[in-house]
Amino acid sequence: MSDALTLAERRKKKGYINWYLPIFFSEYAYDTSECISFAKKHMFRENYMSALFSCEKMYVPVFDKERRHLYLFVLHMKKQVVEIWDSLAKSSGSSVDKRLPNMLAILDILFEDDIQQNYPDGWSFASFSVDRSPNVPQQTNGYDCGVYVIKFMLAPEEATQPDFVFDSDTERLDVVLRLLDGNVNSCRNELAAKAEANFLRSSGTNDSLRIYVQNMDEETANKYSMLKGINADVNPALNQM
Repeated sequence: MSDALTLAERRKKKGYINWYLPIFFSEYAYDTSECISFAKKHMFRENYMSALFSCEKMYVPVFDKERRHLYLFVLHMKKQVVEIWDSLAKSSGSSVDKRLPNMLAILDILFEDDIQQNYPDGWSFASFSVDRSPNVPQQTNGYDCGVYVIKFMLAPEEATQPDFVFDSDTERLDVVLRLLDGNVNSCRNELAAKAEANFLRSSGTNDSLRIYVQNMDEETANKYSMLKGINADVNPALNQM
């Protein structure tokens, strides 16, 4: 998902962009030197970042091994704040993951030249304050944390609205369709063709497929329509509906 979101951000022609780092960044942050070596070897700056002054927010997913739980660090560059978006906030207590100060120190090293050239004296990632976002919706089960993290990255404004209701099935479908239809998915046409063939085998006819889509609720049908546009040559039956 980090690759797909990064590609979408880089297509913006103007203004600030957000950075979406892969979870490997926080996983290696236990050891500062190892994380720096890993980031340079895998070209994190080139693949997931850009010029520091162009970054508005930085999203860093984190896996807590003790809680077996995923949550999110959101770095606000202008405010110099790290928000912790945790869908199981009560289980974390008041402690802050020890990787966070390491991660901030690593960013200071990776962007040392950028900071010296474009920011006032004393500016550093290490000086960012930490804020536990109080408006983050909380999950009611023990297995949706990863879906919540993706939702927080995809639509943070929507997720923090007072009337937001998280529906696991809908959000999971949304993730699948985004990944299937994304430009980073090199086999999306092949997968779409296999999915259509499997559906037609189980349903029998194209008429069954048409009726199935017509009976969907509006929100699901809109998401399903993404599949129709994947490739007209691969999905002629879908594109005729």
